[in-house]
Amino acid sequence: MHKLFKLSVIAVLTITLSACSFMAPRRAIVPAALADVGTIEAGVTLRYWGDDEQFASGHTKVKPGSDGRVDFLTLSGGGINGAYGAGYLVGWSRSGQRPDFEVVTGISVGAIIAPLAFLGPQYDERLKVVFSSLTEASNPAADFISAVLGAPSIMSNAPVLEAIRNVVDQQVLDAVGKAHRDGRRLYIGTTNLDAQRPVVWDIGAIANSNLPNRLQLVHNIILASAAVPGVFPPVLVDVSAQGHQFNELHVDGGVTQQVLLMPGGYGTRSKNGTSRLYVIFNGVVEPTRETVQISSLSLLGRAVPTMLKYLGRANLSELASSARAGGLSYRMTAIPADFPESSSVFGSPAWLAMLFDYGVASGQAGAWYDRN
Repeated sequence: MHKLFKLSVIAVLTITLSACSFMAPRRAIVPAALADVGTIEAGVTLRYWGDDEQFASGHTKVKPGSDGRVDFLTLSGGGINGAYGAGYLVGWSRSGQRPDFEVVTGISVGAIIAPLAFLGPQYDERLKVVFSSLTEASNPAADFISAVLGAPSIMSNAPVLEAIRNVVDQQVLDAVGKAHRDGRRLYIGTTNLDAQRPVVWDIGAIANSNLPNRLQLVHNIILASAAVPGVFPPVLVDVSAQGHQFNELHVDGGVTQQVLLMPGGYGTRSKNGTSRLYVIFNGVVEPTRETVQISSLSLLGRAVPTMLKYLGRANLSELASSARAGGLSYRMTAIPADFPESSSVFGSPAWLAMLFDYGVASGQAGAWYDRN
């Protein structure tokens, strides 16, 4: 993900220094006064602000599973590093120790993985599809010419959307809807760039809604969650407010938080056993050394990923504190600092296979990080 954000820095600089001759389409932007009342389906709550404790009223009432616990799984962003998370889940299944999760959350590449992690080990073959999609999409062409002319991104999101469609089809959405009716919850995070706020989408509620385009909406939410600004196009989401139609601009959930922070905390958890929060962090949390050239591009290319790394560390610390305050045990896994870094932004098939296999081995061994 950090390399992808380096590419984002280059894209932003390119666009900023361009003549900006590209004519952006006119938008029906939500007026600031109506930002809090825009809805997808009238009278139905399908999403929450990710920094508003109203969200807690739903997720703190999730009933425990058959083991008496509520098991939470949080999947971070990470771009090509999502091969680690996909592999970890497969290995965890093989170990026989992977629980059934009552609540699963995902951001960016974690949003692509989340529906399958939510539905259980029987969907592990589709998790391999995520990894395969990352491999097949490695090193796509970047269109800097269009960026110079003011286009919103340097790359097409068509391959990402195709991967999402392959992972989440109508059968998967129906299964998510049934799980939601049974009391379980699946949440995906995006960033509303107009409002400059995180948004949490209740995917199970959408699956059970009366929206005729609910599958397409879920695809667009996941696509937006993975839309690194400047690299991939933003996603417009249609909303209505006071009888008028508007659209919101949504991008990568990782812009505001690297993991979904569960606003409002976890409340009082299960009575028959300690509930648990598991976090799969698709990235490296420890500092890593790299020689930096003294040029504006090199300095920004190093500074932005460093800033994001420490945002991720702060998010993980906040998540751990919130979980423990609610009486949950907390376990986190991440890619170790000594794992070889990809030499390219999108990874090579060989590197992705190595990371996926490392994830499988880590999941099978139960390799949990011992740092808070």
